[in-house]
Amino acid sequence: MSEEARHPSPVGQTAHTQRLFFALWPEDSIREALVAAMERLKSAASARWIRSENLHMTLAFLGDVETHRLDDLKAAANAVGSPGFTLRLDRIEWWRKPEVICLTPSTPSATLDRLAADLAANLRAVGFTLETRPYRAHLSLARKTVHLPPDSRLLHPITWTSSSFALVESRPGSDYTILQSWPLSG
Repeated sequence: MSEEARHPSPVGQTAHTQRLFFALWPEDSIREALVAAMERLKSAASARWIRSENLHMTLAFLGDVETHRLDDLKAAANAVGSPGFTLRLDRIEWWRKPEVICLTPSTPSATLDRLAADLAANLRAVGFTLETRPYRAHLSLARKTVHLPPDSRLLHPITWTSSSFALVESRPGSDYTILQSWPLSG
């Protein structure tokens, strides 16, 4: 029996692809604040809550990427020249169509938006196809939820100073692994 037959890949994935995305990855102190905000909501909403170690803010979702394209991804990321920035997550929202509860900033960060746009442009330049919807900064806390809990105020805004971004692999069972990270200047 072949190795692939014994360990089948998830739908769409083969032994020669990886499910990848670029993201901001919070440091432990920020992760703790995110978990505290999430814990407050858990008892009031039926949902599939994101595991604390997987909390992140996606910059660009790539989907299944052939492993021989990793150098192209890294080159696109190397070409990003963005400064670090501080983001204030101060709103809890429920998005109906994707059925997610997420944290968002009430004031957009021009630096974050530029980082996402530059990364997307670099990825497109080396042949990757990305979503066409405009980038909207958010950090998902839960999926598969049909409403926002009644008392869904964020007691304390979360201030996140981001000094790097990462290329992340999503594995079956919702395990995420950082493959490489890039510093943001300044």
